[in-house]
Amino acid sequence: MQAVEVEHYIRRATDFLEGMELTRSDLSYWNSSALLAIHSALSYSDALRRGLGDDTLSADDHRQAVASLERRLIAREVRDRTGLRHLNFLLARKTLVAYGGERLERTDYEALFTRAERFARWADVTGTLLKIEGWNYAEQ
Repeated sequence: MQAVEVEHYIRRATDFLEGMELTRSDLSYWNSSALLAIHSALSYSDALRRGLGDDTLSADDHRQAVASLERRLIAREVRDRTGLRHLNFLLARKTLVAYGGERLERTDYEALFTRAERFARWADVTGTLLKIEGWNYAEQ
């Protein structure tokens, strides 16, 4: 069952990331693209956490999700935890993108898109290296 859930979160993550890619070049969709970027990272994080045995996935507190993921990576002796910086960056801007009154600049959006892509690559490498069951569903 865990492998099925991991696959579900990866498919959601890739769907969000592909949506971000499709809309990011059109200025009128930048907020949508930015939210897709953030939600892609959250879904990748959920896939990793679930694959590492976290049964407490919740949409309530994303900071706890980052801490949980970090604890699980440390327990598995994963040295490359650079993806957590990207995830923290994205989560720190979620409320601003979704609800904030502050105007974001092109560079702000580009930073979000870049961090989402980097986090996706890191998550994919990490999930594969850890041999998380269900991670490479496309190869099965």
